[in-house]
Amino acid sequence: MFDLFKTFITVYETKSFTHAAQNLFISQPTVTVRIQKLEKELKATLFLRDQNHQIIPTEAATLFYPQAIAQLKDWQQFKANMHQRSANKMPFKIAVSHSAATSIMPIIFKVLEPYLDNLDLTIEMQNSEEVFKLVCNHNIQFGIIEKPIRGDQTQSFALFQDELVLAGPQNTGNFFIREEGSGVSHYTKQYLKSSSLQIDHLISMNSNDMIVAHIKAGLGVSLISKRFVDQDTIFQELNAQYQRVFYGLAYLDERDPLVLKIIDDIRKTKNI
Repeated sequence: MFDLFKTFITVYETKSFTHAAQNLFISQPTVTVRIQKLEKELKATLFLRDQNHQIIPTEAATLFYPQAIAQLKDWQQFKANMHQRSANKMPFKIAVSHSAATSIMPIIFKVLEPYLDNLDLTIEMQNSEEVFKLVCNHNIQFGIIEKPIRGDQTQSFALFQDELVLAGPQNTGNFFIREEGSGVSHYTKQYLKSSSLQIDHLISMNSNDMIVAHIKAGLGVSLISKRFVDQDTIFQELNAQYQRVFYGLAYLDERDPLVLKIIDDIRKTKNI
């Protein structure tokens, strides 16, 4: 709506659709479409053309012009306030593995809620090795991974237990596997070395949700977290070596008191 207001103001002041387009760095047809949309919203004609094809504002346009100016100023002030508020917040970035993104992250988010007024929070999904690299380089403040990875620049702690199961129909010959670097891929390779399952096609997918969708569609089998198994999913439990742990990961030499407090609060949520 504010794009419409800005376009209207520019046409009103330049008395030209062409000059308005040039000033706004958009095409003239875009100017025309925006004015037509605004006229439809206001149920009023805003501009006419005289015999010389010059643009003439209507009475409705003259009445609306100061209102549009005021609305645009209010919007710009609001954006400035939000930017200032964001500038006063501390960046806090989290990267989580695919399985953790939908099963563990909502639990962690509840820990973060009391701090949201002070944080510019970003959450992204990566495979476990990429999360590890981001923490090592101190590009993020916290990570969650699906396999034990240790480094000189990181501190890690067990958060939640998990169990991998073999899910999906086993007679299709299709086996879905996560990409290299994924925590589940680590365990899947371990499983494939000892499995007698007939596998004709090994298909790599870089999305946990995509694998689960294919399993539920009856298209193949895969190792997935038992957290994603519902009553309609065929699955087989495996032995104890497929009991795994989600690990919290943070920069070893973190100094910010607020970050350290949040990490400590997250650590207290563990159910190991």
